[in-house]
Amino acid sequence: MPWSNTELARFVDRLELARETAARNFPERGTSGLELEWNVMGADLRPALTWPGVPSQAAFADALREAHLPEWLARYSQLEVFNWMIEWATDPFYSPPLAVYQARLFEACLLTTVERASTGGAGPLRAWHGNLLFPVEVGHQSIPRGWNLAKRRYLERCVDLFGSRLATAGIHANLSLPEPLLAWDLVHLPRSGRRPLQLDSFRNEVYARATRLLRAHAALFIATSASTPLRAEVRGGRPVVVLTEHDSVRTLTFPSPPELDPVHLYRTHADYVRLSKDLVRRGIRFGNNNWTPVRARSLAEPVERLIAISAEELEALGQRGLYEENGRDAPSREHVAREIIIHNLLARIDIPMARVEVRTDEGGLPLDLEIANLALKELLLLRGYADSEFGDLFLYSRDDLRRARVNELAAANTGMGAELVHPFSRARVGMRAFLGETLDNVRPLAHALGWDEWLVPLDEIAHGAPNAAERIRTRLVPEADKHSVVEAEAISRLFDERRVQVASDIELIRRELPGLGPLAGKLAALWQRAEAAQLLPTAEALPAAIQLQPSADDVTREVVLLASRLIAIPSVSVAPGGSPRMEAIHAAVRFVADDLRRGGLEVRVFAEGPFPALLATFPGEDPAPVVLLGHLDVVGPDPDESQFTPRLDGQYLVGRGAADMKTVAATYVVWMKATRRIGPPYPPLRLLLVGNEEPGETEPMGTPHILQMLAREGQPLPALMIAGERTGERGDELVGEVCLENRGLLRAELRARGTRGHSAVQPGSDVMMQLVEARSRLIEAARHQLQLEGPTLWRSQIAFPYLVSGERGVFNLTPDRAAMGIEVRSLPEDRLGGLVDLMRSLAEPEGFELDLVSCEDGVRCDPANPFAQHLLQAVRETSGRAPVLGRKLHATSARFAPNGQGIVWGQSGLAPHAAGERHYLPSILPYVRALTRFGELATAARVPEPNTIQRT
Repeated sequence: MPWSNTELARFVDRLELARETAARNFPERGTSGLELEWNVMGADLRPALTWPGVPSQAAFADALREAHLPEWLARYSQLEVFNWMIEWATDPFYSPPLAVYQARLFEACLLTTVERASTGGAGPLRAWHGNLLFPVEVGHQSIPRGWNLAKRRYLERCVDLFGSRLATAGIHANLSLPEPLLAWDLVHLPRSGRRPLQLDSFRNEVYARATRLLRAHAALFIATSASTPLRAEVRGGRPVVVLTEHDSVRTLTFPSPPELDPVHLYRTHADYVRLSKDLVRRGIRFGNNNWTPVRARSLAEPVERLIAISAEELEALGQRGLYEENGRDAPSREHVAREIIIHNLLARIDIPMARVEVRTDEGGLPLDLEIANLALKELLLLRGYADSEFGDLFLYSRDDLRRARVNELAAANTGMGAELVHPFSRARVGMRAFLGETLDNVRPLAHALGWDEWLVPLDEIAHGAPNAAERIRTRLVPEADKHSVVEAEAISRLFDERRVQVASDIELIRRELPGLGPLAGKLAALWQRAEAAQLLPTAEALPAAIQLQPSADDVTREVVLLASRLIAIPSVSVAPGGSPRMEAIHAAVRFVADDLRRGGLEVRVFAEGPFPALLATFPGEDPAPVVLLGHLDVVGPDPDESQFTPRLDGQYLVGRGAADMKTVAATYVVWMKATRRIGPPYPPLRLLLVGNEEPGETEPMGTPHILQMLAREGQPLPALMIAGERTGERGDELVGEVCLENRGLLRAELRARGTRGHSAVQPGSDVMMQLVEARSRLIEAARHQLQLEGPTLWRSQIAFPYLVSGERGVFNLTPDRAAMGIEVRSLPEDRLGGLVDLMRSLAEPEGFELDLVSCEDGVRCDPANPFAQHLLQAVRETSGRAPVLGRKLHATSARFAPNGQGIVWGQSGLAPHAAGERHYLPSILPYVRALTRFGELATAARVPEPNTIQRT
């Protein structure tokens, strides 16, 4: 920041005092609020024109507000352009999260209301953000009848001009400054700077400048909130939904005529008044169609300056002939309606500005990202107000507007991958880099206000995490056909996932609400009414397929809820013939990181490599000596994407990743949040979750990379690592084995090259046979290096998972290259270094290429390790019997444990990586009890912190 730390501190002190004063004197006001729009549609994605069971002349939105919402709730809503659309407006709040929380409350109430309508036999109704997913023909009959005459005529003209392009539902953020701050600053201006300014004039200039500043960042707001990659089309006479490469189809759809956004519109307030009146007189602006991405607004309607005449009043005047003159008929009702519109428009223009409205955002986002987006806007408003030099190069000139529109179009098309023209420096800059720069610009202010945590989701996006559009695209790509068409059933699953997300958010807010303080008074009062009306979902508001029996304990219920949401994220890192779904892996890590942060944990996300990871710790603690290990990635689904729809089958949770290992990962998260709520002293444990366990953690950021990074930072490395992989192999054990030994893993590829030729006259070298012979020699030589024989499965193994050469269907051409995969799973006593030397000695004389993918020896935890002893004691005490000691055949992340001090201890499940993958739910609670007791024993023992350990 260009101003000094002293100036920043002084401004923050004034701001905080102004907030306190405003909250005390003007509790009905606030500094941030949201307007939210939705389209309501049926299961076939057609917009809901009428309410089920209501005569057809009653539009859906009219019936919703008049007959199905309680009066206290309906007053927060209003009609929109079309019969199937609805808009809600939150109260203004003095804290961004509170506005977002109330927005989520409204979404929950709407979902509950339309779901109740669905029970009337009309099929399911859905409320969805963004653009329509069904092509429609619209006309004046599509406009709700509840609008007054002037508004209806305005909407009719809009529909005539733009048609169904108006059927887009977005989010508008309203931002303002605490009123006392403006008053105090005005009267403390030096006389030379104050001029004869009144408060209204001062306020007008402040918000005109704020509008310019936020408009300069509008492309960024579009990209970070983009969530509409779907588009309705007609192909072959059939309506379809197409998954596009665009991030914000909504932005690309909604009309944005440049003539409504003239040069210098917000250069000063005087310019705004002059140019706006000119637009009205020329008929370009004929209502509330000043559709700029950012616009200045008044605090409320100037009721005393507006003409309010109903259609019925005009009809009565006309029938009585009271305005006939000299034999001439009175002006028509349509002429009078136009005059009212023009008068009211001019009355609205020249009134004091009191807020800035940002109209760029889209719905359907995670709760934390919505908070981050709103907080960033408010921070930019504050930074621009406090620092007169910040953003002063964007003057709403012709060049400024041209760059802004180009940037906004790029953001709508390619989101976070867009390249921009910097709004201030005019240099080329990537969207993620611009986001990072913007966050840096407000970070000192955010830190001084204690808002750092709210910006974390945007920090993660700046470092490569996907936005919502990318996550939706990743989710739907496997379900789209080769023409990118997505069937309604797949989109319906998106609706269900959103409903579960909202239910989970409501549970979170319900838990936090008592501690939010007096600023949340408006939210608390509304929440109480919504609860009483049974409009808010509970934790049981899951799809029927994953509802637990009433007898299920609370811990199991919470774990299953979280695990089910993780299973629904297709975080595939290994898929035959496919690529890793990187956006989904990032989404899974971010989802868990957000959940942990909301639970009060300190979370560090590692996004330095292609695969993300997170490390969660209890607040204020030194690096804990025990690390719980898990992973959030999975192998590809079998047989199809239905594996990402979790369901219950008796006592099992079924779905991809249920057994390997999203249920245990969810258990860790639930346990850490519960332990955090109890308070200190906290157990000496931390949680590490990675996103690339299945492919072997060879690329950053796997477990070894994070351990190396922590070592470079001088942090003590773990004295014990516990991998939570499945150790109830039978699938019905209440308590899994505690495996003190875990086999190592070597993966390599051996490649041979030869000469290509016609198989009839130039046989060439048989590279396939060369590798087959090398395989035989390698097996024979490995017998002297590894214990390959034994009476049980606990022995070293060597396998050759693939041997590829040539091209399928090509018979008359000898291949010139072949490749063979090698995988070795070794006992802890069988050291892999000697085997690698042997492989190289066999490869080099033959001219083969050897590519070593991974090589980690097995581990055997020292039984005398004090933390291992605590774990065994905890299992013994909570289960009532001696723990079963085992050996883990599958290679796990425990093999990376420093000095071999790794244990594998998990729950029970069946068929990991297979079509019937499932997790045994009765094994959750015993595991949590043992984990809790382990934490107690480790805390009580007060084991000294280990020295910094280097991996050997």
